[in-house]
Amino acid sequence: MRQRIGDYALLLMASVLTTVPGLGGYSLWDVDEGVNAQAAREMAEADTWIVPTFNYALRTAKPVLLYWLQRLSYAALGVSEWSARLPSAVCGWLAVLLTYELGRRLWDRTAGLWGGVILASAAQFIVLARAATPDASLLLCTVLTFYAFWRGQENGGRRWWHTTAVACGLAVLTKGPIGIGLPAMVIISYWLWQKQIHRLWDKRLLTAAGLFLLVAGPWYALVASETRGEWVKAFITRENFERFARPMEGHHGPVFYYLLVLPVMFAPWSVWLLPVLVDGLQQARRGHGVVCPSPVGSSTGAQPPCPTDDNPSVYRFILCWIAAWLVVFSAAATKLPNYIFPLYPALALLTGRWLARWQAGGLTVAPWVVRTALALFALIGLVTCVGLIVAHRWYAGLAFWSWSGLLLVIGAATAYRAWRQGKRVVMTYRLAVAAVAFGAVTAAGIPLALDRHRAPKLLVQHSGIADPYRDLRVGSYRWFAPSLVFYSGREVTVVPDEAAARQFLDVPTPAYLFLPASVWEVLLQQGDLPAHQCLARHYDLLARTEIVVLGNAAVGPELSGLKPPPTVPSLQPQLSPADEFPYLR
Repeated sequence: MRQRIGDYALLLMASVLTTVPGLGGYSLWDVDEGVNAQAAREMAEADTWIVPTFNYALRTAKPVLLYWLQRLSYAALGVSEWSARLPSAVCGWLAVLLTYELGRRLWDRTAGLWGGVILASAAQFIVLARAATPDASLLLCTVLTFYAFWRGQENGGRRWWHTTAVACGLAVLTKGPIGIGLPAMVIISYWLWQKQIHRLWDKRLLTAAGLFLLVAGPWYALVASETRGEWVKAFITRENFERFARPMEGHHGPVFYYLLVLPVMFAPWSVWLLPVLVDGLQQARRGHGVVCPSPVGSSTGAQPPCPTDDNPSVYRFILCWIAAWLVVFSAAATKLPNYIFPLYPALALLTGRWLARWQAGGLTVAPWVVRTALALFALIGLVTCVGLIVAHRWYAGLAFWSWSGLLLVIGAATAYRAWRQGKRVVMTYRLAVAAVAFGAVTAAGIPLALDRHRAPKLLVQHSGIADPYRDLRVGSYRWFAPSLVFYSGREVTVVPDEAAARQFLDVPTPAYLFLPASVWEVLLQQGDLPAHQCLARHYDLLARTEIVVLGNAAVGPELSGLKPPPTVPSLQPQLSPADEFPYLR
């Protein structure tokens, strides 16, 4: 028990380092973070746990579990970026601990520990465990599903049905039908491979189905009732069938899209990806044991426990887990990197077991494989250094964080030295420390540097819109960022055309209109624009242009808190804003 507590402490430390620093220090990223954070706040304002809305209209893109978690976080900590992202961070920590426990059951403590550390320091995990999106909660539910399955079915057991059904129910509340469809695909394909498909015919199937419906069914039934079926119809057809059948929102790619994404988002541990997968396939096909060599430097002749070629069923289970997500989402027309996120614990465990066997001498790795992996590890660091220095030309502030890439270079160099000395354990530990340190620094620093080049929060702050006691209208024309609703704290009217934009400003109550600076200039040249003032302007990274906020005649300088600029500044889209936001007026 004391050993497990120590392992938990180590894994939590790694997870916290890669997820917590700077978690609330930068504004919400659009589109997803802005929508989810605001949807949870609107549910809290409406005092409902059933119907999700965004911009005070029905939101059908995602089920409700994330909003529930965010609402609880808001109640405890107040509404902020920190509290919007905290549920994802906590789900990430729990997923790392469950990955460790699953690794212990599949193999042993060392494999589980390595699996947890690798997951906590993988690029995709660091990004999504810090994001106000349902990906981290789906990851937790997925690992919980497979942990419950494996624990219950070991040694021919049948106790897995009910706990797995509950976990699948939570997953369906998080992301929809994939929460049960893909785990079912993994389990069925695993038992087909094992030639044990008969294990599905069990009387517990009925009671498990009842438990699943008891967990996921009530909310779906209530939201269908309260929206007269509109939510369920839109969610099933648009967000599931249509996304699978055709690319949506420009998110498309070739069938091998995820084969390109996986090495990038599993970095830096993807340097071992090819030998790990090859070995996993070999183990799944054979699974016979090997004899470990005597320990390096041992004079007693004692033979310690040795990780050998394992039971093939374990590898088959892990490979079915990985393959299910890759096959389904490679076939889908809409493609996004986060869609395959739930396979990362399986890949982390497979890599962790491979490293554990190599450390203990139960696996022979060619020297050129090690040299290549360490070179790639260092190359990731060098690319980070150069990339941030080059990107500083357009986005000031990034060059400061270029030193973070040196953490991987130093880690690779010190690991190489340990390997040459025959210290494989020391080598892998140094790689782990470098990966966690690199993830912690880049995740905390780069978003902060980029945030100064994003417009919604800054424009709202500098135009005085966020005062909840003022009677005013907010609109947007030819540009819309969901986080604008979150930061303004009120509905944002999407203006459809130029005539509506002029009409929006020509009202007796204070009105604020957000639009690209280039569009504003065109309207000025055309004339007939109602009396107004430019309250603020700022370059937006995602829109790749300057955004201005205009106030109509009813917005006086004493209300906006700003004096109108004496002249309209010229537009210079080829320039990036400097560190002190020179485009703000």
